Amino acid sequence: MNGESINQSFLLVEDQNLIVILNDPMVTQSIKNIIVKLTTDRLYTSKLSNLIQPDDFKLESKKQYLQDQTDLFNRFLILINESRIRRKDFKRFIKYLKYVKKVF
Repeated sequence: MNGESINQSFLLVEDQNLIVILNDPMVTQSIKNIIVKLTTDRLYTSKLSNLIQPDDFKLESKKQYLQDQTDLFNRFLILINESRIRRKDFKRFIKYLKYVKKVF
């Protein structure tokens, strides 16, 4: 991964398709971090939120989740446009974006 370190939260991702995206060297580190964050935040929110009474934790985490989701989609669009400009293979990034939109 070009000498970039990835945190241990990477190990919590169980979706094989997301692991393929995370292991792709052409995907930027910021996209990988957001994917891991979205995956782990969903897990933590479901474990720590109160199901009986709505709480601030769940509301704030939902706002942050939506912001991260928008940021992820925008970064993928930037990556696609950048690859298109540099005349590199960008079709796999379009497939990645479609899958990520379906998952998140």
